[in-house]
Amino acid sequence: MDDKLSYSLIANSTDENINLMNISELAEYLNIGRNTAYELLRKETIKGFRIGNTWKVSKAAVDCYVLKMSGLI
Repeated sequence: MDDKLSYSLIANSTDENINLMNISELAEYLNIGRNTAYELLRKETIKGFRIGNTWKVSKAAVDCYVLKMSGLI
């Protein structure tokens, strides 16, 4: 994922807070299974991080992934 695009999406966000998703929310947002969501994070296809045993991913990172996979960027 292009870091400049990530920063741009975050900078252009109208929210003051960064929206974070957990695995269930990520899977629901992308309409995929939880195992597939875990795999995307483990392979760093979507950038995320762990707090303890819980994965967190920003909505901006997911949106970058969607745009990249759809060929829009």
